[in-house]
Amino acid sequence: MGNMKKKINKKKVVSICPVGMIKTKCPSIKRTRNIRVKLLTLQRERNSDAGQISKLRLALKEKKKKGIAVDCKTCNYNTTESHATTASQE
Repeated sequence: MGNMKKKINKKKVVSICPVGMIKTKCPSIKRTRNIRVKLLTLQRERNSDAGQISKLRLALKEKKKKGIAVDCKTCNYNTTESHATTASQE
């Protein structure tokens, strides 16, 4: 039982990522998820600030346009700088 290999779920690995980061550990996806959670909690409040909701929506749209490869350069898991630049140019 101790010799069992841990299987990697290919669907959970980020395809653009140069180091093959798992989605749950990717800092870029985590930031996007945090924006989405803040947006959802604000929308559920009765007296929510419309300006703040629109800012979060805009941030989420910008993040979606740019993609997760933008944060590859600043990712602490990415050890090779040359791979990060090629991933963000695609």
